[in-house]
Amino acid sequence: MFTKLAIAAAIVTQPAFGIETNTVDTNTLLIDVENTIGDTCIKDFNTNPTADLFPTKWSSPSIKTYGDVDLYGAKFEPSVTTELLDITYHNNYKIIHNKFVNATYLLYQCGTEPPVEEVESGNHKLILEVPHKGGLLLTSTVQIPAIELLGLRNEVKAYVGNTKWISSPCLNHMLDEGEIINVDGDRDDVGHSESASSVEAFLAAYPDALVLGGPYDNPDAANTMVIAGSQENTNVGQFDWIAFYAALYNKEDMSNRIAGSAQQNYDCASENSYFLSTSPIQRKLKATTSTTRRVAEGEEDGRPTLLWASWFSGYGWSVASCPTYQSDTECEWAAACNVKILSRPEGVGNAPESLGGRYWYLSDEEFLEFGKDADRWVYKSQHWLKVFEEKGEEYFQQFKAYRNQQVYDTQGVSPNSWYEQRLAEYYVVGMDVCAIMGVDDGLHKSRWLRNIFNDPIGVMPQCNVAEIDEPYVAPVSDCMPIAATLNVVSEGEGEVNVKDNAGAVSAVQGFTLIASLAVVASLW
Repeated sequence: MFTKLAIAAAIVTQPAFGIETNTVDTNTLLIDVENTIGDTCIKDFNTNPTADLFPTKWSSPSIKTYGDVDLYGAKFEPSVTTELLDITYHNNYKIIHNKFVNATYLLYQCGTEPPVEEVESGNHKLILEVPHKGGLLLTSTVQIPAIELLGLRNEVKAYVGNTKWISSPCLNHMLDEGEIINVDGDRDDVGHSESASSVEAFLAAYPDALVLGGPYDNPDAANTMVIAGSQENTNVGQFDWIAFYAALYNKEDMSNRIAGSAQQNYDCASENSYFLSTSPIQRKLKATTSTTRRVAEGEEDGRPTLLWASWFSGYGWSVASCPTYQSDTECEWAAACNVKILSRPEGVGNAPESLGGRYWYLSDEEFLEFGKDADRWVYKSQHWLKVFEEKGEEYFQQFKAYRNQQVYDTQGVSPNSWYEQRLAEYYVVGMDVCAIMGVDDGLHKSRWLRNIFNDPIGVMPQCNVAEIDEPYVAPVSDCMPIAATLNVVSEGEGEVNVKDNAGAVSAVQGFTLIASLAVVASLW
């Protein structure tokens, strides 16, 4: 069965991208214009039913892998694109396919009609007009970043669950002003079936609203579209689900640019770290367009070591588990920065049956043996002080990273932003990891990873109400590729002596390739 949201197809007369929408002639519609449909309806579509109303389309990214095999052998098939999302385009309608729950949604352009055969097939969970006009009900903080990146805050009409977890200044402002309704505000089990009756009550008052469910929510629930970006294997793949949100508003051109820029910065940071840390000293430089980054040749001992771990009261220490590093973002970040991340050895620790045997935890003794010699420690939580008081300084003094004041938590932006706004800045976290590990250009200051000894806990800025419709832009500079802007001198068959060239590399780290510096060399 499918549901068709009853949304009136009104002709809008406001100009969009320079086109008066009340005079659009689909016979002369140019396909090279970005989706000029914008927030408008099409007029007289029947005069040219074969016109392509969605000239700007989403396409899945090509994801650079971080090696043909991972650090522990050929134990995985690396994801090279977005695995669980597909969007196909068919003149006046498009179909979103969520492969995780095997659900499809048909979106047809306002001012046209969906094809009868698709409607009668019963294959689609929802059939609705776009751009969507009925508003959104969010069920998780992880959905907020895409909304803000696309400048769609005013489309949010309700949020399910306890709003104390929301870090967005502007959404909090809208909640305070009553512009966003809080459904089941005293519940912490956001997005789950326990709130179904409250969501139904909301939909009774707002029958055209869309409910954005999580990956394990009921795909057959009324007016619900399931978002499953969190189930992708890679940072790039997870972020690419911004296209799902964009498709509801014909903003694919915008989402393509945002996703492309994020991936470019991520790849740039990785390429810089490989340039600065590759071992042995003599290496061959490969073109920056290479689709594969190999883990550095030779011994791993020369690379800095990262401990990624946090304490869960009642269970133990949760540490990285990277037999296939793309299954966890910290494993991918470490590989992207060419640093060695400590991974739980097979059979070490315990997996409580109460948690389904899925999550492993180490005892204090096991954890000490596991992580005592790591160069850096990222404590992925906001509760460092609590565990410090529980364990005592004597315990932590046994860790090299603590003695050297190289312990970081995830409160650099704010205590609660890691599971919200950070998802809009995965590439910034990648740059942070490279920075704290000392394999970056030397200019980037870690934004998300806070040194617990030296850095204050971050505080979110106040919402600029006058610009509440403006898309969110991360307050960081774009990555500058080191190798592509260095005057690299070859030594024979495409080799370069990084040790003899250390002065040049050090100089790069000092003033990293001023933006106006011309590209004086290309890689082969």
